[in-house]
Amino acid sequence: MSPHFCKVGKIKPNLNKLISLTEFEKRILNFVEDINKVDYPKSFNGITI
Repeated sequence: MSPHFCKVGKIKPNLNKLISLTEFEKRILNFVEDINKVDYPKSFNGITI
């Protein structure tokens, strides 16, 4: 493999896009709340619930 295409050790994370743990927990909590609000029909994908 040519070292011309090697990016190991050259890519750095975008620190502006990193979020704190509390912000991550808030996003997960909001996602779970939104999922719980979804009203599924009695028959979902051919499976009667």
